[in-house]
Amino acid sequence: MSRFQLIFSAILVVLGVAGAVLFAVARNQGSQSAPALTMWGTLDGRQVSDFLAKISVDYRDTVNVSYVGKDPATFESDLISALARGQGPDMVLLPQDLILKQLDKFYIIPYENYSQRLFKDSFIQEGELYMMSSGIVGLPFSVDPLVMYWNRDIFTNAGLATPPIAWTEFFGLVPKLTKKDQNGNISQSMVAFGEVRNVSSAKDIIALLTMQAGSPIVTFTNDGFKSNLADRGLSGLVPAESAVSFFTEFSNPVKASYSWNRAFSLDRTMFLAGRLALYFGYASELSGLRGANPNLNFDVAVMPQAEGNRMTFGRMNAIALLKTSPNVGPAYIAAVTLTSAPLQTEWLTNSGFPPVRRDMLRTLPSDAFQSVIYQSALISRAWLDPYREATLGTFMRLIEDVTSGVSRVSESVNEANLELDNLLRGNI
Repeated sequence: MSRFQLIFSAILVVLGVAGAVLFAVARNQGSQSAPALTMWGTLDGRQVSDFLAKISVDYRDTVNVSYVGKDPATFESDLISALARGQGPDMVLLPQDLILKQLDKFYIIPYENYSQRLFKDSFIQEGELYMMSSGIVGLPFSVDPLVMYWNRDIFTNAGLATPPIAWTEFFGLVPKLTKKDQNGNISQSMVAFGEVRNVSSAKDIIALLTMQAGSPIVTFTNDGFKSNLADRGLSGLVPAESAVSFFTEFSNPVKASYSWNRAFSLDRTMFLAGRLALYFGYASELSGLRGANPNLNFDVAVMPQAEGNRMTFGRMNAIALLKTSPNVGPAYIAAVTLTSAPLQTEWLTNSGFPPVRRDMLRTLPSDAFQSVIYQSALISRAWLDPYREATLGTFMRLIEDVTSGVSRVSESVNEANLELDNLLRGNI
């Protein structure tokens, strides 16, 4: 252990910092303000800043944090540039798809200071992506789960009372929910599957289908992180092949399940126009969909499931500490305080995001939309993406090589598996 780590651990022992309960005690130890800290992230700048301003008086001795909202497209490059100049923040809201790529930038919180048991008891399972063998990369702060928006009018007109709850129902629904003219041109689509370029969350949907089929996509072995895309599951099948076969089924014009093609507008645009029965988007899109078309009669449901563990895809942000910060100790105290139940309650009120804490998901809200979003938060999962921009290209080729006839499903999956392995070896 380095001299810096020894000093930091000693500070934590002296302070008695070990979870939310002890920080509640620390909160009452005096009226002196905590050191001024800076946190960067891609969450809405006004939301986070308003939340921090709201709690600043009651928690001034543990949280004195100013927030800088960053464009998701430039967040990573801005951070790297600032660190190179010695002007980086003390902490960041770290997206789950940047954990591996920027792992060397963050201070790993030792399990001696925040135990594995406390972490698992406190946060939903997706948060465990931030747990490494040596400690914790970040403490979960927010999650945005993928949900299924469905057009109630389209379903009602087709004589259907409820949306599908399993993927196996989709093939039987296509004839009822997809409308075609005498030339086979689609005027109303059931589902926007089979393409990548006009499907907003295509990469995350394919990843979810793969994980639901039984593959974690990336795992850690004695040789480091490796891709599992081409591995066979317990059933003897390759989960990624099953996922790709299902996803591409709906863009094949010779199949009875044909419902989508690359000539269509973006799936979100089609849904808002009332021409798409099902839209798979994030919970955070709810207010935007309402505002974009107040007359659209839609509802929200948990993502359809396959056999096995229930799950959906979730975009998570966790508070991670920068190694270069001169305030690692105070930043840790602030992070634990900000992810405690009392402050997470304030954050939910301010942001509308569902909880990341297990103790806050025990009771569902009465609001019809929020109750579904809470259920989705609990079952949120993701994978350790080695390089999100590069893997977007990997997933695009994975699908388009199949739909264009360039490769068979097994060949395309094997190629994607090799690309992932190369990315993992190059960034870890």
